[in-house]
Amino acid sequence: MPEKLSEEEEAALRDLSILTQEFARILNGEVFKRIFQPDFDGTAREMCLRCTGEMCNSLFIPFGGLNTDVDIDTFIVDLMNAFPDKRKLERKGDIIHYDFYPDVKGECACPMIVEGQLEPTPLWCICGNYFNKAMFEKVLRHPVQVELLDSPLTTGSDACRRLIHLKPPAITTGGARTT
Repeated sequence: MPEKLSEEEEAALRDLSILTQEFARILNGEVFKRIFQPDFDGTAREMCLRCTGEMCNSLFIPFGGLNTDVDIDTFIVDLMNAFPDKRKLERKGDIIHYDFYPDVKGECACPMIVEGQLEPTPLWCICGNYFNKAMFEKVLRHPVQVELLDSPLTTGSDACRRLIHLKPPAITTGGARTT
């Protein structure tokens, strides 16, 4: 039987729910519809998607009950355990191979897109890169690079696949990257 939540935990969940609803309202606003128009400045779009990814990550960490005050290997295990069968992370030296599996193969797994709050577009994968960048930088406390290899929105892949460069090198595969 699940343990009853403390008053503090219940309050935190209410606050998280309010933040998530407000986040959805902002993303549905005219600004975010405008950033995907072809004439919108690419640098400004990148900045908007960076802020979106960072904000989403700030909601995700408490939602997943994740502790970022641990070493990277512990964090990797904790992240996979928090979402069994959804994430596969494998560290090979200074690179983490990160696969994220959506509930429906070949469809974007962004909760905002899944819930119909946002229209799917490959540009949201930039947001996903910044989401992951923020998460791993919070654990490591130094810059990382995130490289998108595949996603349902960019390549039609069944899953999202990224490389997290813990000691950022030059990107060698030609994949989209977030610095």
